[in-house]
Amino acid sequence: MTRQPLEPAALPTTLGELRASGWVSRTVKEELRSNLLGRLAENRPIVTGIVGFDDTVLPALENAIIAGQDVVLLGERGQAKTRLARLLAGLLDEHLPDVRGGELNDDPTTPISPAGKAIVAEHGDATLIDWLPRERRYAEKLATPDITIADLIGEVDPIRVAEGRYLSDELTLHYGLIPRTNRGI
Repeated sequence: MTRQPLEPAALPTTLGELRASGWVSRTVKEELRSNLLGRLAENRPIVTGIVGFDDTVLPALENAIIAGQDVVLLGERGQAKTRLARLLAGLLDEHLPDVRGGELNDDPTTPISPAGKAIVAEHGDATLIDWLPRERRYAEKLATPDITIADLIGEVDPIRVAEGRYLSDELTLHYGLIPRTNRGI
């Protein structure tokens, strides 16, 4: 079942208002599945602008999303893999609540970054909420020879260690692309 989008002026601005609104957190897979089923029920295509995959790739992709599977797109150059991944962001909710000041698009009800946890612990229901538009929930990185694991996952920040933090301290991490795309594609 597709959620009814809230009007931008009606979006809650604090964690307390968010809880009072009845908003319930969902995983990206649950969000994609629900919104895909809504489109299929309305007989709307899941993506537009891709030619030639109506009987092969798109049904397999629909099945994978409905089943809650992870998706890896493999193929030769020029076969619309990147375009398809970008278009899948259109199946995400229009807006997603985010802890203002969190590092990883933190869910206000269950933040995962140290900064997000600290903000919610300090402010409780008065925690300020930002709304992340679906366009900002997609990220990509071209596989060039200069890409590193640190670019994707992150690494220990030597400046933070030099300031006296321990290597085991979460606050020593500099997050890469994958953690910063938390709750996105």
